[in-house]
Amino acid sequence: SRRQAHTTPDCSYLCSAVKDFCRMAMQLITVFVAWLAAATASNVSNLVVNETELAALQLRGSWHGCAKYGCIGYKKSNACQCNDLCTNYGNCCNDFEAVCHAPAPAAPAAPAPPLPPISPIARPPQRASGSISIRGNMLFDSSGQRFFAKGIAYNPRNANYNQVLGAKSPACKAGQPKFAELQYFADPVTDDLEQEWKGNLQAIADLGVNTIRLYNIDPQASHRKFMQATAALGIYVLVPLTRGDWGYLAATASPSCYNAEVPDYGNVGTNLLSSAKQIVDQFSAYGNTLMFVVANEIEQLDQNGYSAYPCVKALTRDIHRHQKANGIRKIPLIYSDKDQGAPDRSTVAKYLSCEVESEDDAVDSFGLNVYSWCDPSYHEGSLNFEYSPYKSIMTDFAFLSSPMLLTEFGCTTGTFQFSCPYKGGRTWPQVKHIMEDMNHLLSGAVAFEFSMENNEYGVALTPGFVEGQPDLQLTDSYYALQRQFATHHVADARPVMKSRPSCPSPQEWRSIQQRHGVQTVADWSTLPPLPPSA
Repeated sequence: SRRQAHTTPDCSYLCSAVKDFCRMAMQLITVFVAWLAAATASNVSNLVVNETELAALQLRGSWHGCAKYGCIGYKKSNACQCNDLCTNYGNCCNDFEAVCHAPAPAAPAAPAPPLPPISPIARPPQRASGSISIRGNMLFDSSGQRFFAKGIAYNPRNANYNQVLGAKSPACKAGQPKFAELQYFADPVTDDLEQEWKGNLQAIADLGVNTIRLYNIDPQASHRKFMQATAALGIYVLVPLTRGDWGYLAATASPSCYNAEVPDYGNVGTNLLSSAKQIVDQFSAYGNTLMFVVANEIEQLDQNGYSAYPCVKALTRDIHRHQKANGIRKIPLIYSDKDQGAPDRSTVAKYLSCEVESEDDAVDSFGLNVYSWCDPSYHEGSLNFEYSPYKSIMTDFAFLSSPMLLTEFGCTTGTFQFSCPYKGGRTWPQVKHIMEDMNHLLSGAVAFEFSMENNEYGVALTPGFVEGQPDLQLTDSYYALQRQFATHHVADARPVMKSRPSCPSPQEWRSIQQRHGVQTVADWSTLPPLPPSA
């Protein structure tokens, strides 16, 4: 599953440290054995491990897997393998079992009955009225009214029920998707895919959101139709600057994450910055581009991501300078971080929000992906929020001088467990507290996610996800979120004006890297220079 709830945030970093240590050891063994297997398969008599190529494997291994390669036969150029023989050689990708050996769906006793049709929902027409700007720790629209992002994550793959990683329900059978399946890193909102996203957009607008978060953008493709359609519906867009296949941010120790030369790829920093600039140039033309997500959960890609944060700041610096040099609108840059629990989450936020070289390397906003509200109630009445895991977020991030968003939220464990035919599920009780108790800290919250994918977090089933479902199908969780968004709103408030936080001390940034088992402790007080030819 892509998401797991952090039900015990105070000790989550201990579990993470153990997992990271084991994963680091397994990756080193996997890289060596992969070379040995490749040499044996190719009848190579002399095995020489070149350090540059080994680094390339590590770089690629931080973002490649069977979800990217597919379950195919042995391929020497792949950093890890996705076939049954990989278990003999010890060079399987980390997601091999989940992707290639997912349990087959149980055959239902009878064909699944058709799901009920979509219920129409009335929504008054509205248009995104101008660009959003930052004042202190809050967002404001062009009329001077406070703006709060009520959002949904959007990254549909057009797959069917067979993709689900967990146990399959006998009540459901995989359908025939209406549209061609999109690969893991494919862009779902290009002009040529209008027929796919157009119907989804109306359902998203009816949900009551004013913001969509995207995850994959092809800078070579046009997005004019999508951006105009979202603007017409009053929807702003969070646009990613990093990509998974080309133009990625490597989860390796700084400065290699911004200057490494990778065989058959080139300089990681040059390619990253080139791709990011193209995205910035294209989407800066649209007034409803809310923010650029400069990176997302770099530490989730690999434990060495904890030593890559200086590269996040370097990219932030170079995009800010690109905006200035070219006289384009300074659309805010936000980093989206995994909720790591205390004290790590606040240490990362302080570092990315502080000035190392200049104000250019500080993000304009900080995002947190939170999955810790996993019960309808933590206490009776008004004390519910005080006993909830969200209360500590208020305390840990009180120092922020810039806007903060929950860039993902929505637990699906415990009471909120969701499985086909997707009745019940999340009731979204945290929305009330986000809007009422946290409105002086937060400037938005993005529910994860719109479409049903292999992790079963979606609130809607894309056409053909299950048998007997030819059209888009909205779930109980969709309607529950719709009610919460319609019921709860933030009050007007005056922004807080304060100075940027001081950067973490060397003792702090050494400690967080060492506890998470990085291979090389990076110097957070020094940023990588501008990549060559960038």
